Amino acid sequence: MNPYTQFALLSASTLRMLPHILWYLRFKKTIDADLERYGEGRGSVTTFIKVCTRQKVFRNLFYYRLGEYRSVFIKWLMPGDPTLHITCPDIGPGCHLEHTYATYLNADRIGRNFYCLHLVTLGNGRDGRPTIGDNVKVFTGATVFGHVTIGDNVTIGAGAVVSNDVPPGCTVKGNPAVIVSRKAAIDN
Repeated sequence: MNPYTQFALLSASTLRMLPHILWYLRFKKTIDADLERYGEGRGSVTTFIKVCTRQKVFRNLFYYRLGEYRSVFIKWLMPGDPTLHITCPDIGPGCHLEHTYATYLNADRIGRNFYCLHLVTLGNGRDGRPTIGDNVKVFTGATVFGHVTIGDNVTIGAGAVVSNDVPPGCTVKGNPAVIVSRKAAIDN
């Protein structure tokens, strides 16, 4: 690529990133915990720029962290993934969303170090929304619905349909989901 063209493109990219960087610095502590989970290095402005420009899914999480009213002024500069919907009142730090095509996260609470793949639905049942503990992994196509509690250190397998509480330290899979392994709860 011609160096002048490259300079022009980098300058334009920097201008659209400037408001994002300023908001990142305001919410640095929580966003750094998310950045570390993306495997691009420790939290820093450089890491933020790298992940934010490369991953639409991270931008969704970043705009969620800013809040609906703050983010409305900047998300048009760098749109997020239109198929990822986050409507949780609280998501703990260290969240890692990956390949989240057609994913709906509608829980009462999601704990620290949450990991989620695509086609996942956390949603309403007749009696309410789920509560997700810390260090939970949810794999492709899983559905968790209703007023259920998912304990800490739980793994929900691909395609699982969870409509009952899951105790800490378990792995569940299947439709309906059944516990396939239990391990001692890990203190983090």
